[in-house]
Amino acid sequence: MRRILGLIAPLVLMVAAGCQQPTSGVIQTLPDPVVLTYPSRPAPTPPPIAVPAPMPAPAPTRGEPGWIPPGGVENRWTCIVVHHSATPFGGARKFDSDHRAKGWDELGYHFVIGNGTDTPNGAIEVGSRWTKQKHGAHCKTPDNYYNDHGIGICLVGNFDNSAPTAGQMAALAKLVRFLMTECNIPISRVFGHGQCKPTECPGRNFPMTALKQRLTLVPLTSEMR
Repeated sequence: MRRILGLIAPLVLMVAAGCQQPTSGVIQTLPDPVVLTYPSRPAPTPPPIAVPAPMPAPAPTRGEPGWIPPGGVENRWTCIVVHHSATPFGGARKFDSDHRAKGWDELGYHFVIGNGTDTPNGAIEVGSRWTKQKHGAHCKTPDNYYNDHGIGICLVGNFDNSAPTAGQMAALAKLVRFLMTECNIPISRVFGHGQCKPTECPGRNFPMTALKQRLTLVPLTSEMR
């Protein structure tokens, strides 16, 4: 029995010694975990939104043919003078002949607006004085201011006996608005002939107040040029 115990004791010591691990090789802290990263896939680019091309701005109107003379409009014009022909019919050609018969060099007005007799109702005729940017011969005063600086417009008709036609008034308003814009003439400088000198022209039935109201209601813009 003693012999057996003697053999077992050394074995126990050997096992005990074998179970002890050296402390120098023990890992005290764990390393940070390795996180595997993958390149992120870029978000898909949305297709471009089709933007319609901008519409070109409409070109400003320059009035009717002949309203802008070949050499342009001079800066001499400071007012507009409205007349009636005091005749039931006529047109630029007839008035030019009448004025030459008086010894004038040509038609005294810059524009003539027909009443449906010699020319269509509301037709605007451009006189040669406007084409040449020449002084008028429609409103003589001692200083000749209204001939030198006033644009003369004659409506065919005798407005002591009747009123201008609707077509004439519409044409007159369109022409006067154009001239006001082109020549920088204020509405206060739109006159009847009788406001410039003692005369009944453009007749007691000419609606000057209505004309100015019409001009005031329609704004003046570059598109009217």
